[in-house]
Amino acid sequence: MIDAQVPGLPHIESAFQPVLSLAHGAAVGYEALLRATSGSAPCSPDEAFALARRAGRYGEYERACTLHHLRRFVRFADDETVLFLNLHPDVLADPVHGPALADDLLESGVTPGRVVIEVLEARQDTPLALIDAVDRLRRYGFLIALDDFGSGLTNLGRVWDLRPDVVKLDRELICKAVTSYRNARSLLRLVDLLHDIGTFIVVEGIETEEQAQLSADCDADFVQGYYYGRPTIDVEAGGTLARVPTSTLGAQLTDARKLRRVSDLDELAPYRRAFGLFRDAWCWGVPIERAARHFLECEWALRVFVLDNTGRQVGENIESERHDHWRRATFPILARSAGANWSKRTYFRDALVRPGETIVSEPYMSSSSKNLCVTLSVLVNVGGNGFVLGADILFEGLCRTLA
Repeated sequence: MIDAQVPGLPHIESAFQPVLSLAHGAAVGYEALLRATSGSAPCSPDEAFALARRAGRYGEYERACTLHHLRRFVRFADDETVLFLNLHPDVLADPVHGPALADDLLESGVTPGRVVIEVLEARQDTPLALIDAVDRLRRYGFLIALDDFGSGLTNLGRVWDLRPDVVKLDRELICKAVTSYRNARSLLRLVDLLHDIGTFIVVEGIETEEQAQLSADCDADFVQGYYYGRPTIDVEAGGTLARVPTSTLGAQLTDARKLRRVSDLDELAPYRRAFGLFRDAWCWGVPIERAARHFLECEWALRVFVLDNTGRQVGENIESERHDHWRRATFPILARSAGANWSKRTYFRDALVRPGETIVSEPYMSSSSKNLCVTLSVLVNVGGNGFVLGADILFEGLCRTLA
């Protein structure tokens, strides 16, 4: 194992920041962060590693930082605490330093299952070498995390390739998610997708109460950021990190209410009432243009349409006249609605299994114009035949009315 300092390069010191479990209100582990100095002046991690790279000693410096973090960690950590270690893909995939780094970790005395290797976001020209390196670490028992997901090259393909145990979401995602209901829902869907793949989710960069509550609302597993605890060097056994203030975590899980289900939105009430009038009038034989009048008068109503019981559209859409710029077809053929088959749409399938009940879809992209829609639908019986009535609401517009 190499020495924990590298002569001629910035002095290495370790800071630790808690990663907290929302469900348990306690730290699951701590991320080790480099706090370097060059001479007597602070030196940022980017600057320190740039100096090491220019000196041709990047791998050596990365290993020295890892060793220093491990030695500091064992001074305060209990037997359940996990250490998150940031490692550059170039070092992991290096034919010399990659295996040597694994040996350093194994010789540290820290059980592999208590070490999470965070693969940093960086351009990687040898992806197969990185995959092999990660597989080798996983076989030893180390956990794998992807850092800064949602920025740069850390994409879904890398998740599939590396099969991480943990994905850490870039802080920009939570910053943007709190700015609108639509962004918040997109973050929720991203967390759901990553959970489906089989990873734990850490939301990084939490600095405000609103960001903390939204992270809970999105069903994140773990959280990290200044709101919960800043990185600190001055920590020893039983020190400050053991007393991270987590009393508000339970309240955040209970109080998070930003992401109400679309079907529960009070703002949909006038659309539901108008859709009921449309349904009743159409079933009584009123021509669809007249039957749809009340619904299309609603502010963000886009269109109504009728499907047969196989999902094929009967006739053309009846469109609102007030949102023409929202419904221009991206491709001309998509403007043809009569005869189109919508049997795979969830609003159609849900209507079939719950006849007579008004269904409220989740937001989805309209196939004709790319805008997001929420569709109200209902299965009715007219003359012994089943039909599904549908009505689209512009989700972008509806979002503007949401708190």
